[in-house]
Amino acid sequence: MQDAARRIEQAAIDRYAARFRQFGGSDPRTLGWDTRKHQWVRFRAVTELVDLRGRSVIDIGCGFADFHAFLSESGIAATSYLGVDINPILLEVAAHRFPGARYERRNVLLEPYEEPVADVGVMLGLLNFRLEEVGNYDYAEAMIRAALAATREGLVVDFLSAERAPGYPEEPVVFYYEPGRILQAGLSVTSNVILKHDYPPIPQREFMLFLRKAP
Repeated sequence: MQDAARRIEQAAIDRYAARFRQFGGSDPRTLGWDTRKHQWVRFRAVTELVDLRGRSVIDIGCGFADFHAFLSESGIAATSYLGVDINPILLEVAAHRFPGARYERRNVLLEPYEEPVADVGVMLGLLNFRLEEVGNYDYAEAMIRAALAATREGLVVDFLSAERAPGYPEEPVVFYYEPGRILQAGLSVTSNVILKHDYPPIPQREFMLFLRKAP
């Protein structure tokens, strides 16, 4: 898994560096979004699953720290924000936008945290690309385990859904997860899992798991 993870990491760094050169540091398309409005729909879905007020947050795959911007604009006062990403170009933009937050270049699968560093974790948009190096389900479960270990309370992670939005074309570069299969993967990590599959397509249909650690 480690060799595959290193190849996946390098491919992701190259992909977003190329988008950054094309679109720059203020365009949502650099991070694969069409509009900021759709990005905010996903973020609101997170806050419907877990109350982040008064909690510290680790944002794994933070990009430009847009989730930090969403929390601020929504009046959700987290006690602290730690943005983690593998791409130093994206982290530099994030640190310039929100210098009061903390940032770290880290691949949580290759450099796992030995103990929790935040109350709640979010890992958004990180598992959507179709992989060749390893099976998507195996990689997703490994990432979930590594990300959950960085939290004291729980983790929210999202997936593109195999229950696709009517009329939206299938994209060969992304992976569509069966919700039931991912739920079983989550239950293999913790028995406390919520599956959320009721928010609007953005523009593709997706869903989230909220995995909570046992009290």
